[in-house]
Amino acid sequence: MGMGILTTCLVSLVAVNVAMWLIRLWRRSVEARGVRQVRAWPGLDVYHADLLGAGQRLCSTDHQPSDLERNSYRAAEVAVRLLRQDGLIDDAVIKMAPDAAEPAHPVTAAAFRYIDRSRIIPSEMRTGDVGRDPDFQTAVRTHLKELFVHAPATRRHPATTTVQAAVWAYGLGAAAPAVHIFLLLRGSAPDDPYVAQGAFVLAFLVFVAGLIVLTAQAGNTWHPLEDTGVPPGFTELSQPRPSDDPPEVA
Repeated sequence: MGMGILTTCLVSLVAVNVAMWLIRLWRRSVEARGVRQVRAWPGLDVYHADLLGAGQRLCSTDHQPSDLERNSYRAAEVAVRLLRQDGLIDDAVIKMAPDAAEPAHPVTAAAFRYIDRSRIIPSEMRTGDVGRDPDFQTAVRTHLKELFVHAPATRRHPATTTVQAAVWAYGLGAAAPAVHIFLLLRGSAPDDPYVAQGAFVLAFLVFVAGLIVLTAQAGNTWHPLEDTGVPPGFTELSQPRPSDDPPEVA
């Protein structure tokens, strides 16, 4: 019995490490394919580059409102920056410049129209107000659909998938010896409820111990829960910049 349990533990440890290795290969493949597709697409613009460089999940549907909202907030920062660069809004506050003409880019134009019709006091308007506008969010969503059509690999968010896959691998790897022990003890006295209770408690303790061992070994080897960075190919597309919000007025 002891050798059987030890064998199960070793097989679980090897299986989890193989799974982590395969997950890393998959992630690198998806990221490399996404970078190639983006760089080969002539329609790549500053909005796509900025959102990809942020490393956040990209959303072009209404089914993930929190993701779409984050995308819109970041796109609003880019839109306000572009409007300032073109002299369409004031440098100090988000206020339309005299005789400003609507820009051609659909996302920038949506931000322009919101600022133009907004009743918020210019000194109190923030880029977040632009990002919350439903029409602006629609423009961002439509713009991201174009990216997904021409670079479909960017639909995935490998960092999130890696974390989820690692958690499942840890859980299943720790469950294998726990189930093995439970079945062995339970089978020794199938009609004894005390044996069943003891088997369950021991199996639970083995499961917890297995999680600790796997997290210490496989986690420190592959770092699946920590490696959530952006691929270098995407990071290079977007350069850091200061906040586009005007300074607070005392």
